[in-house]
Amino acid sequence: MKIFRLMTCSLLPLMALLWIPSSSGAQGAAGFKSNVSVPLGCGCSPQDETDLNSRIKQVEAAKKEYDALIKEWEAKEKGAKEPLLLTSENRGSVQGSVGFRMSSARTSNARSFKAETDPSCTTTIDPNATRCLRGALQDHESVHKKVCDANKSANPFVDWRDKQRVVDYMKEEQAGYQKELDRLNDEVKKMQAFCSLDKSTRQILEQAAAQQEQEKTAVDDLEYYSKILF
Repeated sequence: MKIFRLMTCSLLPLMALLWIPSSSGAQGAAGFKSNVSVPLGCGCSPQDETDLNSRIKQVEAAKKEYDALIKEWEAKEKGAKEPLLLTSENRGSVQGSVGFRMSSARTSNARSFKAETDPSCTTTIDPNATRCLRGALQDHESVHKKVCDANKSANPFVDWRDKQRVVDYMKEEQAGYQKELDRLNDEVKKMQAFCSLDKSTRQILEQAAAQQEQEKTAVDDLEYYSKILF
């Protein structure tokens, strides 16, 4: 009996979430139905647009600089007796060149946020990163994490990148920036479609998406509790 009461108390609040009636049908039903397939934009403020466009310019500048640097370092390696590895000095030189190009391409009032994947393959994204930029940063770092997972040392005090070729490191960065660029361009397309709608329609779409997410969470919780209690 105690188990039954516990199960009931646990499930009822969750089931209630599933039974919350939607008001979107009564509020602008026509607008909702005609635009239900429009994906949500990450934001519609002028600042969000500025941030995205600025970051796209920065990423394109980075990719262009890596193109030049890869050719330069490949030529250096041909004349070297051994592979040119990613020493702290070489890494600093590469990052300095790319950082300068990116800084020059950045729009003055645009926001930017840091992200990194450390030698243990742990990825950290600036908690202040906006919705418009966070996904792109995560996509970029996913490239580094994949390479890191495949090469990291069992010794936590050893940085596996010390044995990585400079050229391979730059190609990895280039792949990361390409994946980031794909996400940024996708966010711009979604922003243009979503933000062209009137404000009331956008609000209805956002409410519908939030309710769907709430219902999904409730279903997941129901499945979790059913496994525990039955």
